[in-house]
Amino acid sequence: MYTTLDLFSGAGGITEGFKKAGFRCMVANDIDEEARHTFLFNHPEVSFILGDIRQLSAEDFLKSSGCDPTDIDVITGGPPCQGFSLAGKRFSDDPRNTLFKEYVRIAKEIKPKVIFFENVPGIMSMQNGNVLEAITSAFKEIGYACRYALVNAADYGVPQTRLRFVLIGSRDYRFPPSFPPATHGKALGQLDLFSSSSLPYVTVEEALSGLPAIDQGEGEEACSNSLTGQNSYSIARAGNRNPGMVYNHRATKHSKKIQDRYALIPQGHSNAVLAPEIRTKKQNAFKLDLAQPAKTVTCNFRTDLIHPIMNRGLTVREAARLQSFDDDYRFFGNLTRKAKWLTQDDQVGNAVPPLLAYAFARHIQDTLLPYL
Repeated sequence: MYTTLDLFSGAGGITEGFKKAGFRCMVANDIDEEARHTFLFNHPEVSFILGDIRQLSAEDFLKSSGCDPTDIDVITGGPPCQGFSLAGKRFSDDPRNTLFKEYVRIAKEIKPKVIFFENVPGIMSMQNGNVLEAITSAFKEIGYACRYALVNAADYGVPQTRLRFVLIGSRDYRFPPSFPPATHGKALGQLDLFSSSSLPYVTVEEALSGLPAIDQGEGEEACSNSLTGQNSYSIARAGNRNPGMVYNHRATKHSKKIQDRYALIPQGHSNAVLAPEIRTKKQNAFKLDLAQPAKTVTCNFRTDLIHPIMNRGLTVREAARLQSFDDDYRFFGNLTRKAKWLTQDDQVGNAVPPLLAYAFARHIQDTLLPYL
């Protein structure tokens, strides 16, 4: 069994995807208490270090998991990229660069066979592309042949148009990394543009089917699946921790004025289509289209993404379905940002979709690790 070390783990989307591909996460790290709570509830077998990575050594990770450096096959993670600062074409000593430098430091000391680095699409254009050049140079300097690209999670079965920057590094230049081919294509009826093995994109309707129908202010933190309108995607989301259970399915209660405004927005459109006298200054509230993959799930999905049928924002569980988490993957934390720690919304919105991580894990498992 191949192994991982998950840095900046958050709620565990990468670990979940790699686990489904047969990997074992030996140790994970994050600084957030509620992310730790969520991660360990769903991955109790993993050693977890709660704390600032800047205060941790490679030896701390190895001792926590009882590993030698040779026991770690892949380091995964995506450090926050806000505020990357360069001097020329190299990372400066600006403290805002510290988290990326810590990722490189841990990889340099442990020397995994493969690195899997995920981040926001904008990282490719930051400072006219010099940030990207500095990132690839940093990995090259510690011995990794790298390949990177923007990928769309929808191409790998996630019911969401979500562009992400992914970089894979191989420690042996004789075996450079490659990317997994897309498994899903355009909408049904357009598949002739793709290979015969391509599947249609998973739609919002498929993603949300089977969840209990709830209205304003309704729902529970734990309930049973309704078992209606099931399809292959929703059936697969039953999970194996506690199949049949649905967690975190509570709807925000909106005022009648907001409900009436939401009712006027057609599927696949934002509130920008509304008459000026009834729309708000914020015009990015988007009503999902049942027949298409969702727009990108952010941390503000309760206000930015409107349910295609119910006149309300999404629940945590609905957003988690769009992110490809199983229904029995439970999130902990508050639903508002009054608390110190990450909310459930933050954890879902920030996560790497497990099905996206799974596709890359399988590809790394098949094309790189047997030869390194």
